[in-house]
Amino acid sequence: MRNYDYENKGHQWLGAMALSVIGVFMLVVCVVGFVFMGSYNELVDAREDVNLARANVQTMMQRRLELIPDLVEVVEAAAGHEEKVFGDIAAAEAALTKSLESGDNSEITEANNKLSEEINNLIVLARDYPTLTAGQQYTSLMDQLEGSVNRISVARETYNAEVSAYNRKVDKAPTCFIASAFGFEHMEEFEADEAAEQTNLVHMNKD
Repeated sequence: MRNYDYENKGHQWLGAMALSVIGVFMLVVCVVGFVFMGSYNELVDAREDVNLARANVQTMMQRRLELIPDLVEVVEAAAGHEEKVFGDIAAAEAALTKSLESGDNSEITEANNKLSEEINNLIVLARDYPTLTAGQQYTSLMDQLEGSVNRISVARETYNAEVSAYNRKVDKAPTCFIASAFGFEHMEEFEADEAAEQTNLVHMNKD
């Protein structure tokens, strides 16, 4: 009888141990699952924030593009013989439009910088015509252009901040393991547009 009791208690102890092990295992699985889901969702949210910020930058750039034809038309009316300047800015417009469609940050940055350079050339040309630069239409367009440049700058800074936050999640544990497993890669920041900043200086010092 005693041997039976010992065997019975032994079986109960083993059963309890097995249940404990299973319980601990299930707990670990649940914890790992929650960490996994949380890390994955963090990466998805961060990536979406980056995509929204990029879309905002592109929208601001598109709005600036929409100002260029009117600005060109006003300047061309006074300086129509400067065909190269107008041809160059038209080419820069087309290049930026194409790069925005591609969505490649490097191409967008390069095309946007080139357009800023050509806008500067157009503004410098306009300064040779005091009557033009004193006109209300030109002044209004330049004010809109400056506002557009400022909005692009703010949107770009916001985008770069979102990219920085996202890239840190890609690099740091535990999200780095999820990022590696599911193909979350580093994203590229937009570089500053120095030519656009010069645009503001040209306009503000045109007198």
